Amino acid sequence: MHMSKRDVQSNIILQLSAFSGVIGPIVFAVVVFVLGQLRPDYNHFTQTMSVLGEAGGPNAVVMNVAGMALLGILMIVFSFGLRRGLTGGMDSKFGSILIAVAGTSLIGTALFPCDPGCVNQSFSGKMHDVFSAIPAIAIILALLLISKSMKRDIRWKNYWAYTLVTSILTMLCSFLLIFSVPEGWNGLVQRFGMGIPLLWMMVTAIRLLRLRT
Repeated sequence: MHMSKRDVQSNIILQLSAFSGVIGPIVFAVVVFVLGQLRPDYNHFTQTMSVLGEAGGPNAVVMNVAGMALLGILMIVFSFGLRRGLTGGMDSKFGSILIAVAGTSLIGTALFPCDPGCVNQSFSGKMHDVFSAIPAIAIILALLLISKSMKRDIRWKNYWAYTLVTSILTMLCSFLLIFSVPEGWNGLVQRFGMGIPLLWMMVTAIRLLRLRT
């Protein structure tokens, strides 16, 4: 079947966005793991990922650029394809926008690294705290909206419950970090809180790769 120029362009955007959604989490995970291994004093279970990008820290530039900022950019690109891949409606529209907001905020965390030890007192450190709080809130709300959109779309009907559960689990991890995370488990809980939605991003991106407009 002949495709119009607009359909071809839309499919290119969809495919590019989907590849971004697959590559972003993988690159981020590799960067965090490798940089953590390069620091003998770093503990993945007890320390947050922001410590790897702390001001003046070894390889901080790598973490902030190839880790946080790159992931943020790829999330923004992914959001464009997600919007095209979901049935039109306010749920999918605002859900996709919130994914882009989360990505933009990750770029902000890279531009404003935390203070040494992430005990934030400087302007950069305080801005880091602000930007680092936004992605979790944006993603939780985004997934709630997107799950509603998926439930109405026959192409995504098998994904809506997974999306909803991902939102709930991300919310639980965020609450643990804020209110009652057990002493010495900050890093592990943060990794679950970020890893669960990033896994969803990969799964959803793979589904996007199979779609055609």
